[in-house]
Amino acid sequence: MGFIGDIRDKKEDDELLKFIQPEDLLKYGLIPELIGRIPIVAPLHQLSEEAMRSILTDPKNAILKQYKKLF
Repeated sequence: MGFIGDIRDKKEDDELLKFIQPEDLLKYGLIPELIGRIPIVAPLHQLSEEAMRSILTDPKNAILKQYKKLF
């Protein structure tokens, strides 16, 4: 598929990640001891370019500000 198809696939994957159950992680191959010790599943979603730029530049101690000071 092309670029647009990849974006659609990623959005569909993000939607499916919301519904993951511990049994799914077990089928994927995680060991039961790990699943039992971490009872909460929190899916992470891909950041947009704007969000990434904001994270790198906006905070008081942003990493780009720190690098500017070093150089």
